Amino acid sequence: MQDVWHDAYTWPLLVFLVSCCVYPLASSCAHTFSTMSTSARHICFFFDYGAISLYSLGSAVTYSAYVMPDGWLNSTFHKYFISIAVFNTIISTAMACYSRLGLPFLHYNHDTLKRFPECQSPKLGQLIRILSFAFPYLFDNLPLFYRLFLCSGEGCTVNDANALHYRHIALAFLTAFLCATHLPERLAPGRFDYIGHSHQLFHVSGVIGTHFQMQAIEMDMRLRRQWLSERSAPITLSGTFGAAALCVSISLVIIYLFSLCLLRRPTNRKAQCPNGKTRGCSSD
Repeated sequence: MQDVWHDAYTWPLLVFLVSCCVYPLASSCAHTFSTMSTSARHICFFFDYGAISLYSLGSAVTYSAYVMPDGWLNSTFHKYFISIAVFNTIISTAMACYSRLGLPFLHYNHDTLKRFPECQSPKLGQLIRILSFAFPYLFDNLPLFYRLFLCSGEGCTVNDANALHYRHIALAFLTAFLCATHLPERLAPGRFDYIGHSHQLFHVSGVIGTHFQMQAIEMDMRLRRQWLSERSAPITLSGTFGAAALCVSISLVIIYLFSLCLLRRPTNRKAQCPNGKTRGCSSD
């Protein structure tokens, strides 16, 4: 790690570490500035969704480089793994933004606004968001799931990093569970409004899970370096920083289109949902 620019083996880890810094920062900014206005709320969480999608790509890049099971190395799935992950990242950002506003109409009226998924059906909007992030996660972790739960005999990768991978997976599913169920506030409404509600626990478990994921990736990277250097395809700039730059560029275009749609709504009409509320109809 002392000379990362000349050591291509460290590039996937660097992409992952940058994504690990970006998504908590974007989420913090979204929660901080989303109270400024309804438009600010949507736009802030557009960037939050783009950052989460980038994090999923960072995970895929490191999994391709360091975590791929021995038996899957240089397979057809491995060769196209990053390309599919890039596509999933772009779709994830688009679907997450769609869950708040619908399609990016350049001109719309109050009736069109009512058709936005978040206003028409908050639960549907939340479901779309959960699916838009769950699918890339499940795809990115296919090599890890196979390695930990299905693989036996030759072609498996068994080392000390597996225990850390188990912890990361457990916390990832806990994070999804908290996001989907809204526990514990559903059991005692009003008692967890400030401390201990599901969204706080969601962020805490997510960050701790990322911590274990980072440790596991670094351990795999260290323990498997010689073996991977001899057998795996060379790590390229296009497969690491190039893939990340492409996803960031396209995600920014998607966010711009949805933000343009939002900002071009009639200024004399507030963005209201069918129930008459002018606030966002659902959580982020």
